[in-house]
Order: sequence, then C-alpha cells, then structure tokens
Amino acid sequence: MWKFKVLIQFILSRLPMGENVNYLLQKVNKSHMKHKTEERIIGLLENLRTLNEYLKLENSTVVEIGTGWDAINAVLLYLMGAKTVHTYDHVPHLRFELVNMVIEAVNSKLGQAAEIAGLSEKVLSERLQRITACDNLEEILMKANILYHAPGDAAQTKLENDSVDLVYSYAVFEHVPENVVHDLAIESKRILKKTGFNFHVIGLHDHYNAADKKVSKVNFLKYSEKVWAFWVYNKISYHNRMREKQFIEIWKSHGANVLWKENKVDQEDIERLKNMKIDKCFDGMTHEELAVYYTKIIFTF
Repeated sequence: MWKFKVLIQFILSRLPMGENVNYLLQKVNKSHMKHKTEERIIGLLENLRTLNEYLKLENSTVVEIGTGWDAINAVLLYLMGAKTVHTYDHVPHLRFELVNMVIEAVNSKLGQAAEIAGLSEKVLSERLQRITACDNLEEILMKANILYHAPGDAAQTKLENDSVDLVYSYAVFEHVPENVVHDLAIESKRILKKTGFNFHVIGLHDHYNAADKKVSKVNFLKYSEKVWAFWVYNKISYHNRMREKQFIEIWKSHGANVLWKENKVDQEDIERLKNMKIDKCFDGMTHEELAVYYTKIIFTF
C-alpha cells in the first residue's frame, strides 16, 4: 500500500495542478472531517497549555512554520491570546471551508476547549465570535491578526531582529531537507527575543504506513537513501526520515538549550530494529534512538 501512495504523490508532484488534485484526493479520502478536526483541537490545545507554562501566549508575537490546509494551529494560537501570528507556507494550501471547519469545531467543544486551554468560556467565546460567520478567508485572517505568507519562506521571514516571542511548528520538520532545518534554526535565532522560545512537534514515524497498525513505524529506515530520495523527496510528499537525535544535534549546533522534551517509543519497534536491515545513513544510532516516532520539544537560543 505504501508504494502505491508514494507513486501517486510522486506523479502529482510533477503535474502543474498537482496540489489541487492532491486536495481533491484528500476530500475523497475524507481526510478533512469535523470529528477528526475536533480530536486534533483537543490535542493541540493540550500542547499549547504545556507551552503556556514557559511562555505566556497572551499578547505574544508568533512565527508559525507551515500553515497547512486549515490554519488550525494559527487559529488556536489566536484563541490562546497571541497578538500576531506570522504563518509561512511554501505553497498556498489554505482553504476557506477548512478554516471555517476549525472554528465550528472549537465552538462545538467550547467548554472542553476552554478548560484545556486554561481560558474562561467567556474569553474563548468572545475570541471565537470575532472570527465566526466571516464571508471569506481574508476576513478571518484579518480579524485574528494572522498574517499569511504563502508562498513564503520561514527561513527568510524579513522580520526584524529580536522581534518574536515564539517560533512554532507542528508536523513540519519531518517534511523539510536537512539543510533547511539549519536555515530555520539560524533565522529563528535571529528573530527571537532573548526571552523567546521554540516549540516543535515532529512526527518521526513512517507516514506511508501510518494507517496500518500491523506495520512498524520504523519500516522506512530499511530503504537506501538513494531509493528514498528518488521516490519521496518531492514538493508533494517530502519526508526526510531524520531522527529526534539528529534534530536536537542540529539545534544545539546553533546554540539551542533544550528545556523540555517528551517523546514516544514503541518497544515492539525496538525489537523489530534488532532484526531489520537498517540503511547505512543511520549508522551510529542505537535502536532506542531510531525507534522514537514522535517528539515534542521546547528550547531557547
């Protein structure tokens, strides 16, 4: 199944309207459903509540790396009290109907969302009402003070030095080349205030087998870098396979100080790795390091 998915996205990446076709396929596959959005909102708000223990999001200036299709993180950051959210994406994926779905999903979970976020229902409701029933995407973004840069480059924000409180990403760093991870670190260090923070959530699992619970989350580590690069390094499906240890080493090489980290490891994957051929590009890493399939990290520069 994973080879079929890779082939489809490989073809789409080479078509002039590939991004639009990819969105239509997501709709057919029911990737964007209200109940799924509601589930995501709860998890994302829990992350922001953790972050709020380090950085008060109220009146903060945020740079988000990777807006996505529905701006769910940018909207939630606004609802948490961020003053301005600069959000960057290499392709303008945003869809008005999907952003509206996020707003409706928060409304339907208002009490639970407020409790998780650590906000009063009154405050959350007032912020929601400001962006509810807007006629178009531009109006939502304007009222939430979300500045959408797409096509845009978060490694070249053009923002002033020491002007940002938070650099944030969710499920983005696994989809960029290693040299871009360095570039993003350099730019983040430049634009962040001395009191600023980075918060990144990275899905380190095999995305092409994510729906198949019987297949390991480290299956993709067996393929050679040459084969993987040919099929997967494209603008639709880029997936770098970097491990948590590698990301942290890059950030530390630019002066990062890790304050908090939470990751997930499947013990079954550790056992699988012991009997699995692993590509040489992962030489020097332990099975435990290779098996980390999800990580959340907060650090400063």
